[in-house]
Amino acid sequence: MKKKILNVLIIVVSLIVIILLINYGLYLYLINTNKIDKSQVSAFIRKNITPENMLNLKYRNPSGLNYKNKKSIVVFGCGYAEGVDLNDNQTFEKKLSDYLKVPVYNQGMGGGFIQHTILAVQSGQMNDIIKKSNIAVYILPTLNDSIRLKVFPDRNYFSPTFLYSKNLYPVFEEKNGQLVLRNSKFPSFTGNTFNRLLTKLYFQKKYLNKGNLLTKYTAQHFVKLNNELKAINPNIKLVVAIFWDLEQNTREFNKLMQDENISIIHIGNISKSINVDLATDEYRTEQNKHPNEKTWDVLTPLIAKELKAIK
Repeated sequence: MKKKILNVLIIVVSLIVIILLINYGLYLYLINTNKIDKSQVSAFIRKNITPENMLNLKYRNPSGLNYKNKKSIVVFGCGYAEGVDLNDNQTFEKKLSDYLKVPVYNQGMGGGFIQHTILAVQSGQMNDIIKKSNIAVYILPTLNDSIRLKVFPDRNYFSPTFLYSKNLYPVFEEKNGQLVLRNSKFPSFTGNTFNRLLTKLYFQKKYLNKGNLLTKYTAQHFVKLNNELKAINPNIKLVVAIFWDLEQNTREFNKLMQDENISIIHIGNISKSINVDLATDEYRTEQNKHPNEKTWDVLTPLIAKELKAIK
């Protein structure tokens, strides 16, 4: 009997060792193949993410600081807001600053989403910016991107940035009607590579290209962001600029935002009204297919007009 138990233990331990070796081999292969910054990933160590993790983020330089004694605008969002593939003078923020003659702060985070912005605001790093701004714009590419509230939807299931990131992916959960940041008691266990891969497969199958399933959940995040901003500056106005979705396709979301006094700008409606197809290569960057400088040359005056009309 003892011999059988010993044999079972040997088999179990051997399997664990084999799995760990396979995991580590895959880890080394992926981070070296993708040239990932090794300081940001780990084969085994996982930590809960906190607002403090956002303190060292690098943002683009602000525009229009020469317009003194003017209320500024702060722009949040993912790579659309940051201006992926663009130089500083080609971004929406620079062109908006030039057009309205006010300071504009670019707080966009490529690959980030609403929960990342909430954490960045909670970190306190941008308190001074928020205090002197009267408008905060969040550029939302499409409601289908709401899957990012659950998981980063990289088509590459073996993306090392997600699978091996030291920090757990930030997810807010609803508790007693409030959104609370998920805080695992055993992050190295819940954030193990296999569990992350299964999570990615599950959420991408359930929510990818089905943003309407997360409409209320998305609205809750914007309400939380709005509350965080107003806790710092009660007079700031949050505006959500939806890039692709037409107004007629986001009616439920629009109503939820209206109830919270959060304004919506539908860039899709604007481009349609001037017969501009932003999906063509003429208006997209070559590398990442994000909005290019020509896009912002066309849209900025029209978006600025919408912003000026917001009370």
